[in-house]
Amino acid sequence: MVASATILEAGEKLLEGIPVLTSDRNGRHSTLQRIALRTRQLKGTVEGFADLLGLTAQELVTLYYEPIYSLRPVQVPPSTYRTFFFMGGRGTGKTYGGASAVIEEARADPESRILIVGPTYSEIVKNQLEGPSGVLSLSAPWFYPKYEKAKRRLVWPNGAQATWLPAKNADKFRGHQYTFIWADEPVAWKGDAIAVYKECRAVLRLRTTRMRREGLSARMFITTTPAPTPLFVEMLSDREGLVLARSSTLENCDNLDPAYVRYARRMMHTTEGRREFLGELSFSMDPALYRRVNWNATRVSRKDAPKDYDYIVVSVDPATGEKKNSDLHGIVVVGVRREKDGLDHVYVLADLSLQSPEPSAWAKKAVDALRAWETAAAKDSRGRPKAWIFAESNTGGSMVKATIRTVAKVKVKTERARQSKAERASPVSSLAEAGLVHMVGKHDKLEKQLARFTGQEGGHGRDDRADAFAWPIFKYVVPKRKNAGAVERAAAATERATPADDEDVEP
Repeated sequence: MVASATILEAGEKLLEGIPVLTSDRNGRHSTLQRIALRTRQLKGTVEGFADLLGLTAQELVTLYYEPIYSLRPVQVPPSTYRTFFFMGGRGTGKTYGGASAVIEEARADPESRILIVGPTYSEIVKNQLEGPSGVLSLSAPWFYPKYEKAKRRLVWPNGAQATWLPAKNADKFRGHQYTFIWADEPVAWKGDAIAVYKECRAVLRLRTTRMRREGLSARMFITTTPAPTPLFVEMLSDREGLVLARSSTLENCDNLDPAYVRYARRMMHTTEGRREFLGELSFSMDPALYRRVNWNATRVSRKDAPKDYDYIVVSVDPATGEKKNSDLHGIVVVGVRREKDGLDHVYVLADLSLQSPEPSAWAKKAVDALRAWETAAAKDSRGRPKAWIFAESNTGGSMVKATIRTVAKVKVKTERARQSKAERASPVSSLAEAGLVHMVGKHDKLEKQLARFTGQEGGHGRDDRADAFAWPIFKYVVPKRKNAGAVERAAAATERATPADDEDVEP
């Protein structure tokens, strides 16, 4: 606990001296929520509250379409600011707040020129524009923008305009000028993110007639989950006109899947969970990602381990070398099942990693493992066991399948890595820290490797077991990849659009 407090303190110090909006200080409920609570207090029910309050149909439609009535206080910037930094856990309504700010800015100023920035072009479109909390989804019919997708432009009825650029190339921002910028998930920007952010600042220089009249500066609305990155330090270093808002996932429970809320509650007190769900800023000083995990606390004996699982995955991280002293072929078997707490638990059943110059050796080992464990997996609608071999496809993806098929025709799934080993391992370590990953018996070599695993590139033989361990948990178990957060929803959509990289059909 002392170490966790130190890590948290190291991040929180960056926030000292910044004006902060929180639910405790500024209120937890939106206008609509306050109306509903007051109605329940007076009438004993909220059913038919429109009639109870004497609202006309037109007024009810206005309540529905005007975001200002649904925004919680932490989602609403003050009347004057230069940078509004909405830092919150996943699912707190950051995208909703950012999209609403864009709509309000366009409505207030016909001369406004707005820039929408996100990690990639597709993520901007699918989340910030077309997503359930995007600009187009929240826009009222009487103030709906013309969507010129090919020109990357929105044009509102009053003449206000918005365009969008992905945060990939800082040079693409040169030559532009804007009155307002919405920057979403900057901690997920790839490449030279700091250069992109500085260019955003450089082009944020246009003032309209209204802005001069009201003494307003060009403004930036930032929505992000906190993360210990150099860009985060850069964004917080410019204090002029900076206002911070903080929110946790639990403050938006009414709009989230109950299963996801259960997951958040379980994870929120882990080191990464404090950032991911409570919205706290922490900088871990320990490069070993699994150091905080107590495997003995969740270990189960082979005798007491479950006898059946929802599905079984034989995860393979084959070495690329073919010499006698080449890296190990990582082979780890995991079983996943939904337990009584409503959460998916992972059981590490076997570590079968081996070193061999012959590809057929690891392929035979993987197939034998699948045959040995598939009887413990649940059956699909056709009576087949839900069990398969999984391998990353970045290096020799087709070779992996072909090598396995020389041994037996079994179900093989692959995926192209779009993240680093550390990015995969970090949420997995949080699952383990929260007690959702169980070692079945002892796996000394795997546990020893996990204890020193940093995820740094160039690990090769030092992370074969660790990467084979992390991949299936990251892909199939970590809920945030398919639940909350703009980046995760876009990534999932991308994977669904490219099944060839994700899954090989059973022969």
